[in-house]
Amino acid sequence: MLQYPLSQWAFVCVVAGAVVGLLLNIPMVTQDEGYLPAYVAAAGLTRTDPTAVSRRLAVVVHHGTAVVAALLYGAVVAVLSPVLPTAVSLNGVPLLPHVAGAAGVTAFIYYFFARVAMPRFGGSLRDEADEIVQQWALTAFIFGTALALFVPVLVTQV
Repeated sequence: MLQYPLSQWAFVCVVAGAVVGLLLNIPMVTQDEGYLPAYVAAAGLTRTDPTAVSRRLAVVVHHGTAVVAALLYGAVVAVLSPVLPTAVSLNGVPLLPHVAGAAGVTAFIYYFFARVAMPRFGGSLRDEADEIVQQWALTAFIFGTALALFVPVLVTQV
């Protein structure tokens, strides 16, 4: 069972999402197509072409998405904690729900971007879709891994 009150757990997830979102700037700006998914996501929200999206909006969408994804992870862990075996935990975070949450959110954010956001809102970037989606797959993997490593450490600090 999750050993934290839901309000504290949600706070941990928000902080983790914000920190991991900031850390993701490193691999995203170093990849050729790395930051383009943020432009595509922002284009979906504003109903414009990704090339017309401002850098500021792309950054806000990127970081907002990281926080929302971390909250989704937290919800998965909270829901699965009473259901899955929780004999092993990482600083009070049950291992199986934690792994399922991190893997599930990683798969979801990749799938949502690759199958929904890019095809619908890629606009002028659709010609580069394969490269952008591959870069996004790496970014989603890094997000899930960083979240999985950071949350058990962060809960001891909050």
